[in-house]
Amino acid sequence: MKNYSRHTGRLLSTAKDKVGVDLTCIHNDKTVVLTLRNEGKMNCMTEFMAQSFKGIVQNLTESHPQARCLVITGHGKSFAAGADLAWLQERSITDPSKNIQIMREYYGFFTPLLEIPIPTIAAINGPAIGAGFCVSMFCDLRITADDAKLGANFVKVGISPGMGGSFTLPQKLTNQVCNDITLTGRTFSGKEAEKMGVVLKSVSSRSMVLEESLQLAEQIVNTTSPNAMRETVKLLRAPYLQIMDSQLQLEAEAQSRCFASDDFKIALASVKNKTVPVFD
Repeated sequence: MKNYSRHTGRLLSTAKDKVGVDLTCIHNDKTVVLTLRNEGKMNCMTEFMAQSFKGIVQNLTESHPQARCLVITGHGKSFAAGADLAWLQERSITDPSKNIQIMREYYGFFTPLLEIPIPTIAAINGPAIGAGFCVSMFCDLRITADDAKLGANFVKVGISPGMGGSFTLPQKLTNQVCNDITLTGRTFSGKEAEKMGVVLKSVSSRSMVLEESLQLAEQIVNTTSPNAMRETVKLLRAPYLQIMDSQLQLEAEAQSRCFASDDFKIALASVKNKTVPVFD
C-alpha cells in the first residue's frame, strides 16, 4: 500500500529490476498513477521503460475501465532526465536509415498518452529534460515544483527536437516561449515555467507536487461527466493527432541526420566527461 497523504492507493504492478513503470490506483480506482522508475539514473528513459509504459497506457481503459484520470510522475527526486545515454551512444554508430525506424518506434512507446480517452496530468517532481520534458508536454495538465528543472535541451546535445516536441510545444505555448525553449536549449525552473505558461501551477516543495496533482485529479473524477470528458479530451487533442504521424516522421529523419554528425559525437563526449561541449 502506498500512501499519498490523504490519498491511498493499491500498488498493482512494479518496475522490474528497479527500471520500468509502477502503477497505483487512487480514489476508488478512478485515478491511476504511473511512476517512471530508473533508480540511480534520474529515471532516464530506457527502451524497457518505454515498452512498459506503452503496454500500460495503451491497455489502461480495458484493464482499468473505471479509470477517469491518469497522473504521471517520477520515482524519487526526478521526473525523467531524457533518453538513456548508452542507448543514445548506439545511435551514433547505427545506420541513419535504421535510426529513423528506431526513433519512430521509440516515440510510439509514449504517444498513446495522446490517444487515451481520459485526462492526463504530469506531476513533475524533479528534472524533466529532453524527451522526459516532451513526455510531460503530451499531458493535458502539468504541475511542478519551484526548484524543478525543465528543458528541451536537444540543440545543446547535438540533436534536433524529438518525442513530439516539434508539434506539442508550438501548439501549447506562445511562439516566443516555444522558440526560446527550443532554440536556446536552456533549462528553467518550475517557477519560471509557471510564468511562461508551460505548467498550470508550480508549488513550493517537490514533496507537494504529487499531492497537488492528485487533488486536481480528484476534482476531475468527482465533479465531471465521464462521457463528456471523453469527448472533450478527444476534441482538445485533435490538432496534435492530425499532424502527429507526419511530424514524428520528420523528427525521426532530422534526428537520424544529427546522430550521424560530428556535433553529436562532441556532445556525447562532453556528457560522458561532464564538460560543456564546444561545437565548431
